[in-house]
Amino acid sequence: MSSPPSGIRLMQLLKEHLREIMDRERTNLASIHLYSTGSYWVAFERSAYQLRRVFPDSEITPMRLYAYPFPIVMVSVTDRSLRSYASKHILRKDEVDYKLLTVSDLSLPTYQAWHTREVQGLPSFN
Repeated sequence: MSSPPSGIRLMQLLKEHLREIMDRERTNLASIHLYSTGSYWVAFERSAYQLRRVFPDSEITPMRLYAYPFPIVMVSVTDRSLRSYASKHILRKDEVDYKLLTVSDLSLPTYQAWHTREVQGLPSFN
């Protein structure tokens, strides 16, 4: 049986684990938490910023979700890109659907400025 498409897997991830992901990101200073959606790996918020620094050609997706009161930034990389990176770096966790990378400490002001830029122009749910 084939696995669902990346978009479906992403929606399931957000539906089932959004709170847990956002709680993890709130205190994240030196890690990239990556979640598999099949052919892509996604990171959110602080992890997304750090992932973008490691993979400058990664895809940035700002979003608003009804289940969460603030705009969220997601960054995605292809499975192939991550595999190439992982062949040269040690992953702190290397599971089928979750990977954890260690990176240099986050500069909160730089992250906040980046986040603000990325979510500018997103419609609100008023």
